[in-house]
This record gives sequence, C-alpha cells and structure tokens, in this order.
Amino acid sequence: MTLRDLPLPDLSPEQLLAMLPHGALLALGCALLFALRRWPYGYALATLPGTLAHELLHYAAGALTGARPVSLALLPRRQQDGSWTLGSVGFTRLRWWNSVPVGLAPLALLPAGGWAWLESVSLPLLSSGGAGLKFVAVQCLLAGWPSRQDWAHAVNGLLIVAIVVLAAVWLLPAGTLR
Repeated sequence: MTLRDLPLPDLSPEQLLAMLPHGALLALGCALLFALRRWPYGYALATLPGTLAHELLHYAAGALTGARPVSLALLPRRQQDGSWTLGSVGFTRLRWWNSVPVGLAPLALLPAGGWAWLESVSLPLLSSGGAGLKFVAVQCLLAGWPSRQDWAHAVNGLLIVAIVVLAAVWLLPAGTLR
C-alpha cells in the first residue's frame, strides 16, 4: 500500500479554503497558550484540562501494563533548577517493557485533537460549539506531546526492544523470515 492508495476525502478548493480560518484560530490558540508560559500559574491553569488528560493517560497505561501507579499530582511545582512540573504520576513497577506504552501514552491525545478540530470545521467559525471544540483541540495537541522525562522512559524501553528483536533476527537460521 502506498500513499496514493490511501482514501482521502474529496475536498474541493472552496472547502479547503473555508478550512483556513479554522486552522488560523487553532494556531492562534496554540500561540496564546505558549505565550502564557511566562506566567507559570496562568499557564498551569490554562492548560489544566490538557495536563489532566496527559497524566490520566500515563496513569491508565501504567495500570493496564502493570506499572502500578501510586500517585497522581496535578498541581504545578517549581523544581530546584527553576523549571516547572505541571503534573506527574508515580509508579512502583515501571520496567523496560512497560515504560514504552506508559511514556508514550499521551500521544493518544494527538488524533483526539485532530478529530476535535475537524469536527469544529463543520460548525460556524465563531460559534460556541466551534470554539469549544477548538479549545479541546488545542488542549489535546499541546498536552499530547510527551515530556522529556516521558521520552527518557520510552527510549530506554525502545532500545531494549530493538536489541532483543535484532538479536532474535540475527540468531534465526538464514531464510526463516522468508
């Protein structure tokens, strides 16, 4: 299957042009939230729905994979280096094999944000429903990217998985995979 085989919506140039203001509002919402980073408490309050979704996805992935989540923190905390942590989940059994789904769980918010934005496009540009869906889309898109700590957990697990797969392929007799 190639990219040409994928079913794409049949959109006219007029329909694509009508989507531009909706995309501009989505970009403006993201830019406004990024601008709030100068005021950590305002930023934490504005991104609380996304932070809640982000951390709950870690918690759920940990519960499903046996990482045993034991704590969930949603209040912002200043770290010793001056940075801020908006939320966190503590685990008692985070291992290499479950660190990948736990660390990358927030990525599930990205398609949810895309869906919310696409749904908002079908509504009038300045309607309350369209604004609400764009707010959800912005929250999902910003909260859907894993943090540095999330990536650190996931990369360790992915490296071990890659080593195991490569070792298994190398140890298989020649021609077994054909």
